[in-house]
Amino acid sequence: MHEPRRLLVATGGIGFAVVLMFMQLGFRNALFDSTVAVHRQLNADLVMTSTARYTLSVKETFSRRRLMQAEACPGVESAWPLYVETALSIWKNPETGQGYPIRVLAFDPAHPVLAIAGLADQQHLLKTPGGMLVDRRSKGDYGAPVVGNSVELANHKTRIVGMFDLGTDFSNDGNVILSDRDYSAYFSLPMSKHDKLADVDVGLIKLKPGADPKKVLAEVQAAVEDDVLVQTRQQFIDRELAFWKKSTPIGFIFFLGTVMGFIVGVVICYQILYSDIDDHMPEFATLKAMGYANRYFVSVVLQESLWLSAFGFLPGIVVAAMLYAALGWATGLLLDLTAPRVIGVLFLTVMMCVVSGCLALRRVFQADPAELF
Repeated sequence: MHEPRRLLVATGGIGFAVVLMFMQLGFRNALFDSTVAVHRQLNADLVMTSTARYTLSVKETFSRRRLMQAEACPGVESAWPLYVETALSIWKNPETGQGYPIRVLAFDPAHPVLAIAGLADQQHLLKTPGGMLVDRRSKGDYGAPVVGNSVELANHKTRIVGMFDLGTDFSNDGNVILSDRDYSAYFSLPMSKHDKLADVDVGLIKLKPGADPKKVLAEVQAAVEDDVLVQTRQQFIDRELAFWKKSTPIGFIFFLGTVMGFIVGVVICYQILYSDIDDHMPEFATLKAMGYANRYFVSVVLQESLWLSAFGFLPGIVVAAMLYAALGWATGLLLDLTAPRVIGVLFLTVMMCVVSGCLALRRVFQADPAELF
């Protein structure tokens, strides 16, 4: 504390490493949180998908008859279809005329398929032909959505009748919600007699009060063909996360970035402690000459390490929170500074400084009382 300028520089260096770790973990968690944002909003106890669908972004459907078979099981209260379209859904920016792909979620407005906050009060608006709800957290490429404005979607004129909050992910830059009837009208092949609504992307199964989910899941799976997979909603979420964690390099890249941030912090903190110890070698040598044991010096250096970790963490978390808010607003990703993540980075920060302190202790042990003379 006797050299505030040096303390400020040290705090800034450690704070930089803290911000670096926060951002790498933030992007990694944003990948996973944003990817399963829709999954978490499904109003279902059990979820049915095609066995060929290993992630929600893959277009693999199953027959709607499977939901009818599931609904006939004793413990099932209702079974609703959810339709998802990403490849054919092109949104034209009303200001520039440029087309951009956008994810379309469609269902019967009479059913509470999604548990998005505020959506239940607006679903009745979807009964108007050509009406759609727009995710206000979609990226700016789509233009500023305004309720009442007309927009071209999949070569059809639509009208924005309401807004909701969901967010983007690494595959989709925006979201809209349509009624199942409009979905069928927009994405059915011309002159085709095939019912577009007969092919379901995700089936949502609600159980009767008191029903055992495991027992009903087994009953439903036995009642339907083996071309569909029935899971609990949490299993559906876990399966999606497992795909992104194991089958893509993105999660590993951000994990490696966190490790590099930790190493950078160790180097910075080591340089700070080593310089401070080197400047006070006469004092350490004097204490050694007075008979102080090495454990005393270990205590002093580790205490300094802990104080530095605290001083560096506080500005680091403030800057990280500001960056999380700014990037979340700009990208629509779910950059959440949750308590477990804060505790995790705090633990890494303390470990970073303690490791640096242990490395710097070698200089203390080399202190020789003879250096006084």
